[in-house]
Amino acid sequence: MPEPLHIQVDYDNTEFTPGDTISGTLAWNSPAGTKNVAIRLFWFTSGRGTQDIELIDELTWPVSPTAPSQGSEKFAFTLPNEPYSFSGQIISLTWALEAVLLPGETSIRREFTLTPNGREIVLTSLDNPVTGDKKASWLRRKMKQKRSERTR
Repeated sequence: MPEPLHIQVDYDNTEFTPGDTISGTLAWNSPAGTKNVAIRLFWFTSGRGTQDIELIDELTWPVSPTAPSQGSEKFAFTLPNEPYSFSGQIISLTWALEAVLLPGETSIRREFTLTPNGREIVLTSLDNPVTGDKKASWLRRKMKQKRSERTR
């Protein structure tokens, strides 16, 4: 049985810079009852805390809702200037294309990076320039010191 959805990005590229065009072909094999097939450009955060997600653009094509349908369409999105892809210990921001059969839950996602040089930004701990301590432990000590000063 063929895949219900497939996203083929031109040149199999996964690294982009602001203003680039991400383009390719969306192919589908939809069951009866599907009314539309869509491809979405969006970014999302993951990690600790609340997840953020922002839809940047979407293309939608109608399909025959009375019978299974098979097809493909070309797509192209111009990428915005920001936000940049990054990953850190606490939070990461990822760009993606998502194809979805509507209505329904069938979807696939293809992730990519968007940065000035095309490579994901990896966040690391910052050192305190005076002591060389890592920022997190240095900050915890400072906060603990402030609390003890208030209780005196």
